[in-house]
Parts: sequence; C-alpha cells; structure tokens
Amino acid sequence: MTARTVLLKIHLVLGLATAIFLVVLGLTGSVMAFEGDIDRWMHPSLWYVKVRPTPMPEGELIGTVQRRFAPARVAAVTMPQQPNLAQAMQLTDRSTVTVDPYDGSVLGRVTGPSQTQQVLGAIHQIHLRLATTPRSWMAPTGKVIVSYAGLALCLLVPTGLMLWWRTKRASLRWNVSWFLRCFDAHHVIGLYAGLFLWTAAFTGILIGFDSGEKAIYSLTHSSRPTFARPPPSIPIAGATAITVDQALTVARAAMPAASVDSLSLPLNPKDAFNIVMRVPEETSGAAHSSVAVDQYSGKVLQLRDFLTDSPGYRWIRFNRSLHTGDIWGLPGHLLTSLSSLLLVAMVFTGLIIWWKKLAA
Repeated sequence: MTARTVLLKIHLVLGLATAIFLVVLGLTGSVMAFEGDIDRWMHPSLWYVKVRPTPMPEGELIGTVQRRFAPARVAAVTMPQQPNLAQAMQLTDRSTVTVDPYDGSVLGRVTGPSQTQQVLGAIHQIHLRLATTPRSWMAPTGKVIVSYAGLALCLLVPTGLMLWWRTKRASLRWNVSWFLRCFDAHHVIGLYAGLFLWTAAFTGILIGFDSGEKAIYSLTHSSRPTFARPPPSIPIAGATAITVDQALTVARAAMPAASVDSLSLPLNPKDAFNIVMRVPEETSGAAHSSVAVDQYSGKVLQLRDFLTDSPGYRWIRFNRSLHTGDIWGLPGHLLTSLSSLLLVAMVFTGLIIWWKKLAA
C-alpha cells in the first residue's frame, strides 16, 4: 500500500464513522453562531431602541420599573453592549422586563424563556451533548461522542489537504458530470474552509475534553478561579443605603478601563451590590470581572479582575471566543456560521464520492 492509499483509507474511515455527528455539529453550529441575536431578531420590539445622546440614570430606570410592577423589585440588570439595545431587568417575581435606557419606557415583560429561547437552548445542548437537555440519559455519552467527532475532524482536515495536493484543484468545473462537480466541490471547500474547520475542531475538543482545560492550566502554571461569593454588607445604625448610581460610580473607579456588563442589587440588609465588569480584552459572550460594593459605606468589598485572576482561565475564555466567533463580533459569527454549513457540504460531497466509487 502506498502512503496515499493509507491516507485515503484513514480519511475515508474517519469520515464515514463521524459523518452523521459532523452534520449535526455543522447544522447546530451554524445556528449557535447567532445564539445571542436570534431572539432579538425574532422580537425586535422588545429589544431595539432609538439611540439618543445620553441614557437616563440607572436609579431612575429601576425606580420606574419598580413603581410599575410593585410589589416586585428589580433584582438584577443586564446592560446592553450595543447602544441600540434595551436593558433587561430581572424582577423578584421571576419575570424579565426590557426597558429603553434613554427614556425609561417599558418595551415588554415576559416570564420564563420564550419559545425561541427554548428552541435555541435545545440546539445548544444538541451541539454539546447530542441531547436537548443536560439531564438526559444521553448527555454524558453524547458529550464524549461530540468530543471525539471534533478530534476526527482535526485529522480529516490535514489528511484531506494531503490528498488534495495531487490534483491541486482550486476551482469548480461546471461543464462536467454531477459526480465530478461534487468531487471538485469537496476539494475546493476543503481548501478554502480547511483552516476554519480545523480551528473550530481543535477549540471544540479543548472545550469538550476535561483534559483540555487541565492541560491549559498546567501549561500556564495557574488554577481555576474560585468565584467566591462577595462578603456581606455591614449594616450601619441609622445609615441610609447608597444609590445604585453611586455604586456604579465606585465600580467604574475601581476598574476604569472596564464597562458595566450587569449588576445585582441588594435585596436584604446584608447583601452587597455585585457589579459585573467587562474589560476590553475579554471577547467571550459573558464577562468575568466584578466589583462588590458595600450598600452602606460604598467601600469595595471584593474585586475580581479577569486580567489578573488566572492566566489559564483567560486562555480558556479566548479559546471559547475563537470557537464561537465572538472574538470578531458579527463578522466572526458570520464566518463561524458559514464554515459550519460548509462542513455539512463537505460531509455530503464526501459521501457522494464514496458511494460513487463503491458502486463502480
């Protein structure tokens, strides 16, 4: 057997063994690239606002919502990262209210996840575990299968490029049979999308295998952050609690280069303001820096800085940003979605090539 024959056998066996799983990963991945946007696109009246010069003070926005939906209180607020988006306020009655940050108008109120969010949640879990819920009996086994499918893709890409080297075909022929067009498409897609598919596969196995995170922490000589609960506020006799805007001012002064991502309000005398901050270097969907502020004295009780907390954790979040396309924003999401769909095309054209040769 020649080296090319061995490569072809490896490529064929890996492709056939993982074809159905790669199709699932490609289809779900193409949707997940826009996971944070689809619900907004489906319900634009709840989320999109007209941009104006200055937003209202946060205390006024919260007060407006609490007066309207009393006796429920605002427990947490998610700040928009884009100026044309509404704030989302979680109330103590478990409902969520979206508010225009510029004029305080309430855009809508929902309780529980919407149907769109439920569908997206199921797609997310299928991508991770081949199950619609992490509590499914299939979830642990599915997570292993997905991880090994990603590992197989890491081998399919380089072996495919080695096989491509003989023909070096970089364009499609249109005046040939449908089989040859599939043959050309398989080669051309692999050539132009190979790097992106390999990156998605490699970052995916670092997420899927527990050993991936362990390796990153070992290489960076660091450990996972503790994420300890912030210390309680210390009640002061006769003292009046500071306002939410004062707490935000304290948090911004503690981390001048960061922006506010979300905040949790104190709901009892011992709670503290917990303000999640986003540093410019963090490109992943969730922010991981935070400032806890005593609700009476305004002192910083705890500061967790993503940039200094754990080098390993920074690399883990960067790896996730690469996998999801968050690192480049909307262009990254478009690229991730397109490359996921191209993976599906690669599988189908590969199966057609195999079937045709088998029939011959």
